[in-house]
Amino acid sequence: MSTMTEQDSMRIIREMIATSKGNLKENSFFYLLWGWLVLVASLSHYFLIRIEYEHAYLPWPILMSLGGIVSVIQGIRLGKRSTVVTVIDKAIMHLWWGFMVVLLIILFMTSYQKIDWTSAYPLIIAMYGLGTFVSGGILKFKPLVYGGIACWVISVVAFFVAPINILLLTALSVVVSYLVPGYMLKSRG
Repeated sequence: MSTMTEQDSMRIIREMIATSKGNLKENSFFYLLWGWLVLVASLSHYFLIRIEYEHAYLPWPILMSLGGIVSVIQGIRLGKRSTVVTVIDKAIMHLWWGFMVVLLIILFMTSYQKIDWTSAYPLIIAMYGLGTFVSGGILKFKPLVYGGIACWVISVVAFFVAPINILLLTALSVVVSYLVPGYMLKSRG
């Protein structure tokens, strides 16, 4: 029975991180998809409020439902193509599934008026920060880490601005935490 040296262990860990970074490059699709959808929903909602449209919230359920459908389809496609799923990939997957559960809890509580929307948005922005910060830390991809930190700062600011401006801060948060890192991941060769 052979024993692994410290160098062997470190090599295996580096290979797992490299494989996960490659998988994350493939998954840049999700950062870009959700970044663009949230950006468009936030700005559309803001504009519709400004023109006093009665159902200004409508971009959210429409675009988020579309994003959910597209994500499931793309996830199935990637799952079929994926040859290696590392422990790191699984950890990140669990992180984002956990994110989704907490997001649904917040949305459920807002629909029953246990949390108001002016508090829900900053909490969701903070969750964007948590997801990208942890993903970036695990993968040693600093743009995700910095995007996460920026979201936390934006989240705090969002508690102190006029409610309509929270939508603009939500848009800013996905630009710095999803879109910029997503395009950087996509461009990695």
